[in-house]
Amino acid sequence: METYYDDNFGHYNSDGYDPEELHEFYNHMQRNSVWKICKQCGNKVKIKHDYAICNTCADNNERMGGY
Repeated sequence: METYYDDNFGHYNSDGYDPEELHEFYNHMQRNSVWKICKQCGNKVKIKHDYAICNTCADNNERMGGY
């Protein structure tokens, strides 16, 4: 099983998915992401150009009930 991490979606793996398709999806996301400063935590992250915060902050917001 392959495991990937990116700042758009966090950790994900090939469990239940075609490993080649998942690898291509990961590469696609990386190609379409840019280095930015997360508006919430201030870390430099590689996220889609239209995202303002990283996955870690988005997950924290969901657990705490909002941004």
